[in-house]
Amino acid sequence: MKIVKIKRMAGLALVLAICLSGCGMTQAKDVPGDNKTNRVNNVKAEQIKTVKSQSFDKETKDAAIKILSKGTNRFFCGHRLTGAFFSWFEEVYGKDTLKIIASNGIFDDPYIWKNMTGRTIHTLVMDYLRDKGIQKDLTRSVTEVEAEKSSYATFLFCGDLNLAENISTTAYIDRQPNHLANGFRQELIHKMRAADYFVVNNEFSYGREGAAAPLKGKAFTFRADPKRAKLLKGIGTDLVSLANNHVYDYGKKGFLSTLSALKKAKMPYIGAGKNLKEAKGARYVIVNGQTVAILAATQIERSYHYTKAATKNSPGVLKCLNPTEYVKAIRAARRNADVVLCICHWGTEGCKDYGIDQENLARAFVKAGADAVIGGHTHCLQTVEYVNRVPVYYSLGNYYFSSTTNRQKAFDSGLAEIRITGKGKVVPYFYPCRFSDNVTRLLKDNSPQAKKIRQDLTNRSQTVVLMKNGKVSTK
Repeated sequence: MKIVKIKRMAGLALVLAICLSGCGMTQAKDVPGDNKTNRVNNVKAEQIKTVKSQSFDKETKDAAIKILSKGTNRFFCGHRLTGAFFSWFEEVYGKDTLKIIASNGIFDDPYIWKNMTGRTIHTLVMDYLRDKGIQKDLTRSVTEVEAEKSSYATFLFCGDLNLAENISTTAYIDRQPNHLANGFRQELIHKMRAADYFVVNNEFSYGREGAAAPLKGKAFTFRADPKRAKLLKGIGTDLVSLANNHVYDYGKKGFLSTLSALKKAKMPYIGAGKNLKEAKGARYVIVNGQTVAILAATQIERSYHYTKAATKNSPGVLKCLNPTEYVKAIRAARRNADVVLCICHWGTEGCKDYGIDQENLARAFVKAGADAVIGGHTHCLQTVEYVNRVPVYYSLGNYYFSSTTNRQKAFDSGLAEIRITGKGKVVPYFYPCRFSDNVTRLLKDNSPQAKKIRQDLTNRSQTVVLMKNGKVSTK
């Protein structure tokens, strides 16, 4: 995976070549919109008015007006384009590109934008906002990466990672020449680093020894020295989720120290923040011309209140025992992205079967616009299900984790991989892993352990078969 600067295609020859290759009539997702004809007409009239006020030439204006007049809400994916946007578009891609879009006669397929420019309308709007310095709170959360493959992008997710002091796994990596990287076998390190985007659940806080006291009454509290934050990039991590029940183990001071340590290490985080607005914010990833949103929340704790929920004026995590705020966050991300990937810390520790509470939350997230849901917290694997054709990984369990100085017993683990095709289709994969002797390894497809994990999760699922090649298929 490589971070890249925005790349744009311009020039009539290239546009014509793309146009002649086919328009790709892929069915787009429905975007919530106002179906009242009079209101739609009023909005379009206002948009057309802004186009007429711009200084670009008549041909460009005519093309923009035709696009606005004919285009459906699906075509624009809910965006209300103004004259300023079309002026920017002409500068970047040329008026000939705009004329071809206007003249092709297809105004209900949003992938026309990608066929013409290499970027979806969501991505184009994000580019416009970033170029013009508009909505900086949004555009600051955008990263562009170059995919290893042009046909699809890979988003990889793991379960709980713990780098706290005074636990057996941390003591082990401290004795190794490559530190955290030696906690994984080489084939697994390669897979993590090769992913276009790798997301880790950061199940601990960062803070100097003695700087903050652990919460009274909590059985397990985890604190890592802030210098350990830099180890995350060594295993290929691009983003961490802080929406869990251990990031607040050392109170408000320890929590803020955690945010500071990650910022210093230039490691983005989701699911927590200095206030509710930050905690609800998604991370946007532009890859293969598409915009992918990733966001996180925690259902835990359900009974206790050690971990504080973020509010308008106080720091904490985004909680979703009551999913109202998370649902709002998912809907907001849906308006800006082609694909929305949601993380949730939920369920009952040690329980291999997901609960009705998880199922109900999953349905709420899918209804709000999630294209995949990735769960954790239970410290064991739970199965995968399709909920209205959306893959839900109920729990990836532990990944690299111990909780005491005693040698950690072996456990099953796994990686969720979401492949996103060039047409925005989500294709789920699952790769069985195994932790033992302080090292997590990727299991070979034909190994008895991999077969056992796949078979167990398949037996527990009502909708899914886990295939030998990692693909998640339907029963």
